[in-house]
Amino acid sequence: MVAGVIAQKSDQWFNLADVNGNGYIEEDDLRQLAERTLTHFGYSKESPKWARLHEAYAKAWQIMYELTDTDKDNRISRTEFQGYMDRNAKPSTADGLLRPITDAEFDVADTDNDGYLSQDEYAELLRAFGLSTRDARTGARSIDTDSDGRISHEEYFVACRDLYSREAADDRSSQVFGPLTRT
Repeated sequence: MVAGVIAQKSDQWFNLADVNGNGYIEEDDLRQLAERTLTHFGYSKESPKWARLHEAYAKAWQIMYELTDTDKDNRISRTEFQGYMDRNAKPSTADGLLRPITDAEFDVADTDNDGYLSQDEYAELLRAFGLSTRDARTGARSIDTDSDGRISHEEYFVACRDLYSREAADDRSSQVFGPLTRT
């Protein structure tokens, strides 16, 4: 099983994705997460961004389900998710799953459409995911790797990709969703 920092990071994401808090990630959790995020940013169902994020999350669910739901009960337990992370926590496996998601999330959060996320825009994305303002601000500061005060598409993708492949607690990717819980 995944141990240490990667386990903490995957638990952190699992907790965010388990929107209804029943201990499983289900297709409806990702649908609710998409709707909560889009509503947080004020998008209507007629917005192309609404459709794009829902499509990205639906595709992500299908991939996660196929690779992770070992007992085929249409939900992913924490144990199944940790097993998936143990087998697949490599940057090379992330592109097909993460790129459409990070691109759609980035597009939703880029409210001024300048091709970058300000730290405030990124913090709002994390708040839409359910993080506290404090944790969202920590996450925003951590992924601005060139310290120019804004987050590029690539910085966001790389941070999300590296989140599950780097074991160092002090790595910037460890803060993508706010600080890790100290154990």
